[in-house]
Amino acid sequence: MKQKLEELLLKQQEEDNFHTSLEKEYQFYRSIQQGDLSVLEGDMKIEPLDGMGMLSDDSMRNMKYHLIILTAMITRFCVEGGLGSETAYTMSDMYIRKVDQAASSIELSRLKREIITRYTCIMHNLKKEQPESLPVIRAIDYIEKHLTHPLTNKEVAQAVSCNPDYLSRLFKKETGAALNHYILGQKCRTACYMLENSTASCTEISAFLGFSSCSHFISRFKHMEGMTPDEYRRSKIRNTLSSFG
Repeated sequence: MKQKLEELLLKQQEEDNFHTSLEKEYQFYRSIQQGDLSVLEGDMKIEPLDGMGMLSDDSMRNMKYHLIILTAMITRFCVEGGLGSETAYTMSDMYIRKVDQAASSIELSRLKREIITRYTCIMHNLKKEQPESLPVIRAIDYIEKHLTHPLTNKEVAQAVSCNPDYLSRLFKKETGAALNHYILGQKCRTACYMLENSTASCTEISAFLGFSSCSHFISRFKHMEGMTPDEYRRSKIRNTLSSFG
């Protein structure tokens, strides 16, 4: 092992091919963490992978390995920057599965741009809307971790040791959204993802997200999205098909 390592180090010196400096690499991740949109102005092609090392002799596998590492690193930096852990890691899992299934370098290049863009934009918006008080931060974290519960303002307030009326006023002041409206919005956002990426029925999604009934879920979803869950799913299917047309 030692001899192999020495051979690789010597080869890198001969070819003047060295890994990207740690500071340069971390600066890239910190820029995403801060939601710096200038990151998106750079060249995000997956090739060439200068300074990234060779993890596999197979070129496609090498690209996939690097993109998986990139996704994992971005995710951890964004969690440290204030992005909810469940949101961050679920996105990471979703993208890593897409990387694993990718069949071409063009698809991997598109995925790389999508990953960097998605996380950067989320962090950009988060920094603009970041609540200041600990009760609101804890409330958002509690909602994210208990989204499948039939959440109420009272339950969230009890979880963060606050008076419900006080928390509601504080939440509205710092986020611009009423607490119950925010809870519904987060549930509908998850429902949209499930409608787009699974075959779960409205009844199954309703039960999963803690709605009192399927009809209540459909009513609340239509109020938020302007269409029923079935209409939303069909519209996404049409959009997907038209993109191939």
